[in-house]
Amino acid sequence: MKKLLLASTALIGLAGAAAADVTVSGYGRFGLNYNDGAAVGMSKTTVDMRMRLNIDGSVETDSGVTFGGRVRLQYDEGNATTNTAPAMLYVSYEGIRVEVGNSNTAYDSAALMYNSEIGYTDRGAGDPQGAFLAYNSGPYGDGIDCSTGTCLYTPANDESNRMGIMASYSVGDFNVRLSYINPDQTVKSSTLPVGVKAETGISLDYTFGQITVSAAAVQNGAYVDGNDQYFLGAEYAINSDANVGILYFDNGDFTNGTGLDEGEQVTLYGNYTQGAITYKAYVSNWDNPNFGAGMTDTAYGLGLDYDLGGARLAADIHRTYAKDTVAGLGVRFDF
Repeated sequence: MKKLLLASTALIGLAGAAAADVTVSGYGRFGLNYNDGAAVGMSKTTVDMRMRLNIDGSVETDSGVTFGGRVRLQYDEGNATTNTAPAMLYVSYEGIRVEVGNSNTAYDSAALMYNSEIGYTDRGAGDPQGAFLAYNSGPYGDGIDCSTGTCLYTPANDESNRMGIMASYSVGDFNVRLSYINPDQTVKSSTLPVGVKAETGISLDYTFGQITVSAAAVQNGAYVDGNDQYFLGAEYAINSDANVGILYFDNGDFTNGTGLDEGEQVTLYGNYTQGAITYKAYVSNWDNPNFGAGMTDTAYGLGLDYDLGGARLAADIHRTYAKDTVAGLGVRFDF
């Protein structure tokens, strides 16, 4: 009888496990990077690599509500070890989704925001240049700042008690998101260090016909009081093989009102696919009042992707705001 009970218990456990859905996804990339602006004594050409694993688990209740979560493992060239991201948990039902923990953020999740990126590393100077939060691919900050050569504890950088919440709703081609990221949920907001505030964000996007539009705003980006940023974007699909877009960013005030305005930025981009090859280009003008000698308001880049069937070979070359030439050639595969 005892053996029968144990066997029954094991079968029940297996039946419960079978109802759950556990998946592993991610991507790998490797290639060569070149930067002619490398500091004296540093190599201009390096081998770049990244391996990312997303471990997702979910279960759907009899009423159709889905509960799930994600943990991310990631290794980047130059890291001492593979990093583990804090967990994100969520619940979703009929287009409504709520995330807690290491949640995504509304501003970072806005459609089109990163559509000007090129190359196997998906980079470009047309991205937003302000400071704001996103899903954290590695451990939270521990508050230790070693940038001055002496390691000091800085409460503003301590995220051990960080708690994020993002709510989103999708219906058809319309999406709206709200997020709130508290740097330390264990204390009252009035006791946070001076200049440190919770970050709040909102974004929405809509596709109608060949046009997609997106808008977003974030308040106190990266926990910096008064670092408010705004985004507007539009993309037009000329046909199934070509599109063009325009992005506008107000990059906020990163230094808490002490005069360092991060300026406004406008990016134009376009993509064209012919057979297995996709041609990409962007140009971005960043009107940053803090640029000094040796800097320029305009950066641009050209890219080319070759579809390998399950992977892509990509090349990119950029002229940066610092007037440096940055280039790359590598492979990325998603799974």
